[in-house]
Amino acid sequence: MVGVLNLLVIVPLFFLQKVVTSSVDEQENQHCVCVPYWQCKEDYSGLVEDGGEVMDIRKERETSNDYEAPCTNDFDVCCPVECGNRKLSSNDILTARQFEEEVFGFRILGENNEAEFAEFPWMLGILEGKTYRCGASLIHPQVAVTAAHCVSKQGVYKIRAGEWNWESSSEPVPHQDQHAKKIIIHPQFHPASLRNDIAIIILKSPFKLSENIGLICLPFRGAQIDSKSCVVSGWGKNSHKKGTYQSTLKKMDLPLVPRNRCVKTLQDKKLGPFFSLHQSFICAGGESGKDTCKGDGGSPLMCPVMGKPGKYHQVGIVSWGLTCGMQNTPGVYVNVMMFVDWIDTVLKSHGFDTTVYKYR
Repeated sequence: MVGVLNLLVIVPLFFLQKVVTSSVDEQENQHCVCVPYWQCKEDYSGLVEDGGEVMDIRKERETSNDYEAPCTNDFDVCCPVECGNRKLSSNDILTARQFEEEVFGFRILGENNEAEFAEFPWMLGILEGKTYRCGASLIHPQVAVTAAHCVSKQGVYKIRAGEWNWESSSEPVPHQDQHAKKIIIHPQFHPASLRNDIAIIILKSPFKLSENIGLICLPFRGAQIDSKSCVVSGWGKNSHKKGTYQSTLKKMDLPLVPRNRCVKTLQDKKLGPFFSLHQSFICAGGESGKDTCKGDGGSPLMCPVMGKPGKYHQVGIVSWGLTCGMQNTPGVYVNVMMFVDWIDTVLKSHGFDTTVYKYR
């Protein structure tokens, strides 16, 4: 990255309450989290995020046995967790580190912005043994999506959720690990060209949703995309070839690039006049020093949902690029919208609820 920033994490009061450790008891329905009843909306439609119903808890309120049943604390209810809610703070305190000499490398590049703890609760890491391989995203407590090229080779993969800093063991809420039970690579994935570069990972057991583990929404076909305000996250390497992976999760604002401009740029840069960008790809970025590279593969590219502040849907998956962080050279991402029907079909065939990654 061009520069590196320190981030002082402001831990919300929400993390300091008992809800931190009470998540959901062992149960089949993992789509809710146990919280004090006043932290759940009065109609039990989701968590209170603006403090509106927490200001005065003296008001009498009816509770439902349906929502109390899974929780052990008498004051807790199992509150549904909506997909795509990015945790943002207006109190970020950032301190600049020394700028690096190189403007590109195999990682997320730019000013080395560190994500807040739990800012992207759907962000996953794929490990093979103890080695980090790729990023992924959580769309269901027991299902992840990633790039097919990340898991195309046979191996024993472990999926980590809720991680922020790989070198720290003192985060406000611990991470969770689950092993992959089944990997479903898109039947039309082409390893040489990376066309249809998407895979579904079914886990042996579901993750327990908590403050640092949540779901990302997927866009429906024809959804309007706020293409200028997209963001990508990942732990990619910090220099060409011999770089090391980033210990702390990074984020980078990357606007989508119009298809015709992306094709023309890729043709002019290296691929020649006969290159055609397959429909399974979209493009983003292109600003000098801001890009995704090796180690970021499989990580989500997210854009705001139009008309729903703070809610994001995943429009892309980091796939490939010509180089890293070079001016006017966008990165290429899997076009997630094209594969939502396939994802629905696969999940339904395995008995999973597909409404959990669809926003209202």
